[in-house]
Amino acid sequence: MSLREVARAAGVSHTASYRHFPSKESLLAAIAEQGFVMLGDAVGAAVQAHPDDPLAGLQASGIAYVEFGVQYPHHLQIMFGGVIGDHADHPGLKQAAEGAYERLREAVHNAQKSGHIRAGDERIIALASWAQVHGLALLIAGGQIAGDDGALPPPRYLATEVTRLLQQGLATAAKKK
Repeated sequence: MSLREVARAAGVSHTASYRHFPSKESLLAAIAEQGFVMLGDAVGAAVQAHPDDPLAGLQASGIAYVEFGVQYPHHLQIMFGGVIGDHADHPGLKQAAEGAYERLREAVHNAQKSGHIRAGDERIIALASWAQVHGLALLIAGGQIAGDDGALPPPRYLATEVTRLLQQGLATAAKKK
């Protein structure tokens, strides 16, 4: 992808894009920033839909992540594909990425505080949760998952089952019995 191609797709002259984006990386950073804002909003809304059940909120955040990745696979690729150098060079992107992660970390914190998942470093637990749903989103978006009949099981179903397995693994000893 080049700025020229983006300008053509947007229906503007190729020089017009340079008035808004000095480089291809700055354009990609803007797309990634938009993606992180959308992802953060989706995760935040999912958690907020379960104000009295932190465990359900954590699971809903994972489902929202997978659904975002399946609905916006190109955003996901730009956000995490390594095409943008240092996020610190793009303050809006850095802030949006940190905000999206913070929503997940907060969901983990709330589930720990309520006793639904084990105590421990919430950053590590958030990382495990993130890695699991991120990997699932990439697998689905990349067409790497199919059922026995060759058809893709519904992404929501897959996300629900996979996040349920993670929660069972993170459950406190008292909750496991």
